[in-house]
Amino acid sequence: MGKRLNRTRPAELHRTDPHCVERSAVDHNGTDLDVVHRTRWVALAILLSVCATACVAALFIVDIPVTWHVWAAYLLVIPAVGLLLLSMLFVVKGQGHVTRLPFWMGFCFIVGGIAFDVWATLLQSPDLALEGNMVISALLYTDHDPDFIYVYGLGLQSILCCIMILLWAGFLRHRHAWFADVMNDAPLTYAEFLKATTGGGKLSWRQYIVPGRMSDFLCVYHVLLWTLPPMLVYAAAFRWYAGLDWFEIVPGPYSILGVRMMIGMAAVIFTLFFVWLYREFYTRTANAHETVQ
Repeated sequence: MGKRLNRTRPAELHRTDPHCVERSAVDHNGTDLDVVHRTRWVALAILLSVCATACVAALFIVDIPVTWHVWAAYLLVIPAVGLLLLSMLFVVKGQGHVTRLPFWMGFCFIVGGIAFDVWATLLQSPDLALEGNMVISALLYTDHDPDFIYVYGLGLQSILCCIMILLWAGFLRHRHAWFADVMNDAPLTYAEFLKATTGGGKLSWRQYIVPGRMSDFLCVYHVLLWTLPPMLVYAAAFRWYAGLDWFEIVPGPYSILGVRMMIGMAAVIFTLFFVWLYREFYTRTANAHETVQ
């Protein structure tokens, strides 16, 4: 549950300290909190686009005629391009400063993982006959021109790479607005802080777990910001893993041992994510308490 650093909520202290009352009004109506309101529909559109892309991609694991797989490969471009445009808008909507070191670290990790996987694929299987990607396999099986498959595959990988970079940059630009809105709910414990980071800061635990009305659902802006770091890190890490698999350095990702390693990798990523969130909670709560005093 986490240690209670202060039994009195900042909102309660604001009632007795005129300086804190003035600060509260500025924070509540400030630029950071305004960003949350203006970007929520973009966040919703991004989440829906991700779901649409996942639904189209899921058709490749369903036992349907191969011609349907080909049409699904063509349709996959539409939500991908839409997600690219929405990712650009997401970055533009952010008002925060993009710290160079985290951005370039994420940039190198994302681009490096995708480039390494593509390079390893072309090196080990130039004709793509051994490629495990079911989208590419569907195009190969229906005798599409190899040049078309190369253009399609590299084009889709480039779009994916740009989307991931833009979402990472967007997260860095929006993280201050995200935490500002979270701290506006004055969480006392780490559990309350986690609830607020997912958009449930104004909800009771009953409403958070079992929403009964539309107003009980989580804020999509917070849901997007919460899912972006672990999702992007895992996606990039998987591409590094897939590249290593071509050289038989690691077990295949679809083998039993490979699945266990994927689960372990996800567990490590989420553990580090929760540690980072705890650090943010402790630091921001301590700073808020010092400011109030």
